[in-house]
Amino acid sequence: MSTLNILICDGLDESGLSVFRSVPGVRVDVPDQLGAEAIKEILPDYDAMIVRSRTKVKADMIATAPRLKVIGRAGTGVDNIEVEAASDRGILVMNTPGANAVAAAEHTMAMMLALARHIPQATQSMREGLWEKKKFMGTELFHQTLGIIGLGKIGSIVADRALAMKMDVLAHDPHIVPEMAAVLGAEYVSLDDLFARSDFITVHTPLTAETRRIINRESLAKTKPGVRVLNCARGGLIDEEALYEFISNGHVAGAALDVFEKEPPAGNPLLGLKQVIFTPHLGASSFQAQENVSRAIASQILDYLQRGLIRNAVNFPSISVKDYDKIRPYLILAERLGHLQGQLCRQIQKLEIVYRGPDFQEIPTQPLTQTVIKGLLDPIMAEKVNLINAPLLLRQRQIELTATTTSESKGFTGEITVRAKSKDEEYSASGTVLPGSEIRLVQLNNYRLEAELEGINLIIQNMDKPGTIGIIGTTLGDYSVNIANMHLSRTRERDKAIAIIRVDNEAPPEAVEALKKHPHIILVKQVKI
Repeated sequence: MSTLNILICDGLDESGLSVFRSVPGVRVDVPDQLGAEAIKEILPDYDAMIVRSRTKVKADMIATAPRLKVIGRAGTGVDNIEVEAASDRGILVMNTPGANAVAAAEHTMAMMLALARHIPQATQSMREGLWEKKKFMGTELFHQTLGIIGLGKIGSIVADRALAMKMDVLAHDPHIVPEMAAVLGAEYVSLDDLFARSDFITVHTPLTAETRRIINRESLAKTKPGVRVLNCARGGLIDEEALYEFISNGHVAGAALDVFEKEPPAGNPLLGLKQVIFTPHLGASSFQAQENVSRAIASQILDYLQRGLIRNAVNFPSISVKDYDKIRPYLILAERLGHLQGQLCRQIQKLEIVYRGPDFQEIPTQPLTQTVIKGLLDPIMAEKVNLINAPLLLRQRQIELTATTTSESKGFTGEITVRAKSKDEEYSASGTVLPGSEIRLVQLNNYRLEAELEGINLIIQNMDKPGTIGIIGTTLGDYSVNIANMHLSRTRERDKAIAIIRVDNEAPPEAVEALKKHPHIILVKQVKI
C-alpha cells in the first residue's frame, strides 16, 4: 500500500496531528503559512489537504493536483473552497459541522452573565484603582425571561443551559414545529410575543434575506424597557444603528456582541457605549472546540481515504463513474427544488418527493433525496447542512419524509416533484432537466410553466385581471428593481394567475409590501436559488 500524504495548510491542533501520526502509511506535513503559489507547487504530491479559513482553495489550485482526493475544512464554513471546482474533479469536500456548537452556546451564556453583572466594566473600574460597588448593581438570571430566535443546534444548547439556570425560555423559529420547543422545555411563541416578553434576547439563525437585521428599530420598539440583547451568531442579524439609538435613549439596558456587520468593527459607534460588551468573534474559540474540530477532520479524512466512508461531505463525489454524468444535472435540480420549498413553506411537517420517468429506473434516487433535503434545510438552519447530516436534521425537526419512484411520465424522461406541507399551507414544485442539462421549473402548485430555476425570483399569485402585470412592472420600477425575465401561467378556469419574475437585484421589503397591498395580488414571495 502506498503512503497517504496529507497537507495541513493552516495549522492544526496537536490532537488531530496525533491521529494522523498514529496510523502506519500516513505522512502528514505542516508547512508554515504557505502562499497560494507555493501550495500549487507541492500539492500534486498529496492525497488530502486540510485548511482553515486562511488558505483559499480555488479552481486553479485544484487543477494542479491530480492525486488529490479530499479537501477537509477544519471548521464549518467552506466559503474559501471552490466546491464546484472540486466536485468537477471528483474531489470530496468535507467540513466539521457541530464540533464547535457547545463552545458557541457556552460563549453566549458567558456573555449573558457578564452583561447581567457588568463584569467587564467592573474589571476596568478596578484596574483604574476604583471600588464602585453601587455603580455596578446587577440582575440575576433566575426567573428572567430569555427569548431565543433560532432553535437550531446552538440555540437548543443555549435553551438547555438557560433552563438549567431556572430561566423562563421563549423560542421562535419559523422553520420548526412548536412541539420541538416543548420537548426542550421552552415555550414556542410568535416573534412579536418574544420581543414583548423577553428580558434577554439572543439570536442564533443563519444570515439570510429573511433574518438580516431581524432585530431592528421596529422590533426593538416592541421590547420592554431594560431588555438586553445578545448576538454570538452572525454579523448583520442586528441593525447596529438601531441598537445604538435604543441603548443611547435608555430603552435597551445593554448588549453583548461577538459578531458585527463589519469585522473588525473599527469606527462602530457601539464601541463607545459603556453598556455594551464585546468579544472579537470568539464563539468557537475554545481549546476543546479546536481539539474537537482537529480530531474530527483527521478521523474523517482517514475514514474516507482508507475505508471509503464519507462523513460530513458538502459536495457529492460518491457516485459511481457510470452514473455520475447522468445524475449530476438531477442533483442540481433536486437541490434547487428543495431550496425553493425551504423558502416558500414555513413550519414544514411533511415532505414528499416523487421521481417520475424512465431516467429514475437507471440511476439511484437516495442521493437525490438527500440533496432535496439539504436544499430544503440550507436556508432555514444556522448550522451548515450537508448531504450526510441532512436526513438526521430532517428527523430532528420531526418532518415526515416520503419518497417514491414511478416509471410513468408526463412527457419528460425525468421529472422530480417536491411537495412541502405544513399545518396551514402546501406547496408543490416540479422540475426537469432539458437537453443540454438545462434546469427548468415546469409546475408550481397547479400552474404549468417553464421557468429557469436560478437567481433572485419574485413569485406572485394574483387574480387574472387585466392590467395586473403592468402594475407589477410599474411597482418594481418605482423601487429600481430591474426585471430580467418573466414567466406567466394561469388556471384553466382563468380566475387566478401566477408570475415568476427573475430580477437583477433583490426587491426591498417596501416593494414587496407595495405589491401585497394591491387588491388583485394574493401572494408575493421572494426567493433566491
